[in-house]
Amino acid sequence: MKFVHMVLCAWLVATVAATAVADESAEVIADVARADGRRMVWHDEFDGNALDKSKWQVWGTMSSSDNVYANDERTMGVKNGYLRLRVLPSGVTNKVALIPRGLVTRDRMSFRYGYLEMRARVPYRHGAWPSFWMQSAPPPLRKADWMSEIDIFESFSSSNSVVANLHKWRGMTHVMLPGGEGSPKRAYTFRNPRKMLNREFHVYAMDWTPESISFFVDGECFMTVPIDEANDFAPGAISGMQGFHDLHYVILNNEIFTPGHGWCPPEKRITAEDKFPIDYYVDWIRLYQRDGEELRTP
Repeated sequence: MKFVHMVLCAWLVATVAATAVADESAEVIADVARADGRRMVWHDEFDGNALDKSKWQVWGTMSSSDNVYANDERTMGVKNGYLRLRVLPSGVTNKVALIPRGLVTRDRMSFRYGYLEMRARVPYRHGAWPSFWMQSAPPPLRKADWMSEIDIFESFSSSNSVVANLHKWRGMTHVMLPGGEGSPKRAYTFRNPRKMLNREFHVYAMDWTPESISFFVDGECFMTVPIDEANDFAPGAISGMQGFHDLHYVILNNEIFTPGHGWCPPEKRITAEDKFPIDYYVDWIRLYQRDGEELRTP
């Protein structure tokens, strides 16, 4: 499997100068998407004082046996134009933290191909596991006989980096792009990060076409993965790439690394020295598509 920075990715990098000022990045990226023949077809600006339930559902997308999950005013809320996902101490014996369940667009919106972007303040700190990702829609919308996963980013207990990935799932069988979770080959690392990266907003995006999926931070393309059959990364285990051409829905999680997770490298595990709360703020999420790119809403 070769990760090829294709012509589209190179063109976008040349057109959109990477910037540390997230507000400026948001404007430029939106202009590129529209200039490429796409228009905004779905978005949430998180205005008002409550989650828009016509766009989002609470869904248990991740779990660990030693945390407590709840979506109430303690762990999740919309205020002053932002969505906040907050992790707190559990206050329960033998439980580490109180964590918001995942937010998904599963039965509200799914799409196939397009430019999806999010402006967010991500918790870059030890023990934190925030993510912005997608899964293929359930049958009958899903045509492949396995579930696909597109990780626009996960941050694995990192002070300055995010990682993109593709996964295939069939029952208990699971394969991903070469290199394993957290591979530096799939990472974007902030150059010369300021000490206040935890308090900065940046724009995270994905450009999904029938040929490839490209991943961006602040307009900079850091990885492109071809999704044609010739570039199948797991032939034999779960063969084919058709799952990455199914409809997908959006997922947001603010998890932490604890022993109760199925995957918890010891060096990433949250410790008594790690401070709470752990906050993940989202300013907006926007989807752009051109004619022929599919969008499903109720």
